[in-house]
Amino acid sequence: MWLPLRYLATGMLAWLLAAAGVPLLAGHLVAGFDDPKIFALTHLVVLGWVTMTIMGALYQLFPVALQASLAAPAVGRWNFILYAAGVAGFVPSFYFDWTPGVAIFGSLAVVGIVIFAITLLLSYPSVRARHPMGPFVLCGLGWLVVVVGFGLTWALDWQFRWFNITPNLLAAHVHAGLVGWLGCTLMGVSYKLMELFALAHRRTWRSAYLILAVWNAALVALILSLLLWPGGWEVTGAAIALGATMLWFAFDLARMWTHRRRRRISVEQGHIAMSLLSLLLACGIGITLTVERGFTPNWFVAYGYAAIVGGFGFAVAGRYQKIIPFLSWLHRYSRAPGPTPPPLLQDLVDERLGWASLALLAAGYAAVLVGLLGASVVVVQAGGLVYLAGALLGVAALRTALIPSHQVQRSASGSRLSSGSTGRISDTEARV
Repeated sequence: MWLPLRYLATGMLAWLLAAAGVPLLAGHLVAGFDDPKIFALTHLVVLGWVTMTIMGALYQLFPVALQASLAAPAVGRWNFILYAAGVAGFVPSFYFDWTPGVAIFGSLAVVGIVIFAITLLLSYPSVRARHPMGPFVLCGLGWLVVVVGFGLTWALDWQFRWFNITPNLLAAHVHAGLVGWLGCTLMGVSYKLMELFALAHRRTWRSAYLILAVWNAALVALILSLLLWPGGWEVTGAAIALGATMLWFAFDLARMWTHRRRRRISVEQGHIAMSLLSLLLACGIGITLTVERGFTPNWFVAYGYAAIVGGFGFAVAGRYQKIIPFLSWLHRYSRAPGPTPPPLLQDLVDERLGWASLALLAAGYAAVLVGLLGASVVVVQAGGLVYLAGALLGVAALRTALIPSHQVQRSASGSRLSSGSTGRISDTEARV
């Protein structure tokens, strides 16, 4: 439990800090992205929240979902300290524009990421299950190495001023991380978790493998276009290809969801819906920005906000509602039978708070996005406060699962089960 949970808990803390940072930095966000404080907030979200959470989730999910042996799990324990220290120093160094700190702590965070990537890559020879999640995560790890190469170069350049970091170079770094690392990984994990949590099995994964191939080809075209032909039609063409592939993925996942056996709609599935809608919206904004050159910088901030906080943020926040209760249930109840029947997973999560959290997160996110597009500091501040309230409720909904000493009794509603569900945890689900 404690290997993945330390990453997940730290990611939740970074989520709350980032949510508080949006209303505090509303004026900077509306002004544009070329600001050290905005760079600090962006890396707090991407490295401290989203990537930290994905690391923890993969440490738990990878060996179970792919029937593999995790290479050197002890490395993940001390590597957490290394990576967390790097991010904890990197973000404030950016915020206060302390260039030596950006170089030093940025290098530390890069080392932590590389060690994580190597650990998973060394685990691949032991994979026994053939599932799209495997190649999706493998491609994500490849792009992670690319993006940290970009990032380390930019961090060192911040100190030594080797060359001018132009917007197209920055865009290549951003899209290698968002589309490559986060996009590939969350796509693959979404396929697996939809199969597990919604009991949505399928006979063939041909469309998933085709989506992976087209997605990566379009991303390679986008990166090369940004580096070689910035502002050209090649950038627009690659952006359209990525947008079409994202629409294809959303349709494929939705089709899988409609054939699920567990008919009850969960809070996590609500987060997935918001994530997919936000990613499609981000694709639309991104394509528009490549066609029309007259948009003000706040539109680029809105594009990044829709992709990072909306697309990947909702996906990650939704995963908390499933993965943390699973880990908690395993730790407390799976080893030895007690005098009373163990509780169900739903007893470890306050679902009412979970739905209330999702409502506030969606409302706050939408308000911030409208404020960014309309260059309204007041609207961004108000929306940011609503989103922060939603994040706090989301953590509160998991309080029972997060308190190790808190024992839970099976709820009386545990016997009311949906069609196709037994109410108990299968062996595979319990391990996940």
